[in-house]
Amino acid sequence: MPANLTPQYLEAEAKFKQAKTTTEKMKALEIMMAVIPKHKGTEKLRGQLKSRMAKLKAELQRRPTIGRAEQVYNIRREGAAQVVLLGLPNSGKSSFFSQVTHASSEVASYPFTTQKPIPGMMKFENLQIQLVDTPPVQLDHIEPGFSNLIRNADALLLLVDVTEDPVFQAEILLEELNRMEIKILGKAPIPSAEAGWVSLRILLLANKCDIKNAIEAYRIFETHFIGSFPLLPISAREGMNLEELKKEIYQLLGIIRVYTKPPGGEPDLTEPVVIKKGSTVEDVALSIHKDFAAQLRYAKIWGSGKFDGQMVKRDYEVNEGDVIELHI
Repeated sequence: MPANLTPQYLEAEAKFKQAKTTTEKMKALEIMMAVIPKHKGTEKLRGQLKSRMAKLKAELQRRPTIGRAEQVYNIRREGAAQVVLLGLPNSGKSSFFSQVTHASSEVASYPFTTQKPIPGMMKFENLQIQLVDTPPVQLDHIEPGFSNLIRNADALLLLVDVTEDPVFQAEILLEELNRMEIKILGKAPIPSAEAGWVSLRILLLANKCDIKNAIEAYRIFETHFIGSFPLLPISAREGMNLEELKKEIYQLLGIIRVYTKPPGGEPDLTEPVVIKKGSTVEDVALSIHKDFAAQLRYAKIWGSGKFDGQMVKRDYEVNEGDVIELHI
């Protein structure tokens, strides 16, 4: 007997797959269990849902209580990716964050204005990327939970004040990341990390380049890091290079946007499917629903194919901007 799952159930199932925390997964499961049709065809599935819920509850009970200081750094991920912003006191980090995300982050002329991480959304064309402003990095002192926030990010922005020995500032930030067992990279492919270490891409931002003689200071800064990491001169106050910055962040993340369309229909170019570079047609189908991936026979592709509407197999590698028509 077919399950005949409702759109409400499939929507809740998609939220369950995207959930990052145990609590989020449990909430999605509760909805799935509430809206699933109650008939013989769903008996096995209902049993699986109950079993899954029991395992999640047991996991939650076994997990040690997180301290209040650590909870502050538990930022819920939103958008296409999460990018964490790091800097020393008075680097202009909070001003930059407010300009790019339009989120409220306290800005002042004295150091340590930002006391806790603050999330905001940066719009880049037709998607949103989450930026997280953080308290200034302090030498030899890491707040509980701070390193976990950084280690779980998709990429890092390291911001320095170009008028105040930017090379020294960058070296301090890089040293602190090393203490946290974070291997930092430019645009090179991320290798397998050593046990206990994570690898993250970074972008070095030289702020306050609108100030007199700042560009000369940036040229000196550039000679130290140009071969190792991507760099960008910016001015949060004047808005210099902020649009270019968004493109740099998108490139840094190693993701692409593709679009789907129903057979005979038009694609919705306002709702991209965001996937990692190197993904295949099967990965696109899986990101929509596991049933698409399981039942997929072939796809038609517009964009990177030899011709528009080319029929391709599930292992075909998709590219930025491709439009994909899935056939099951």
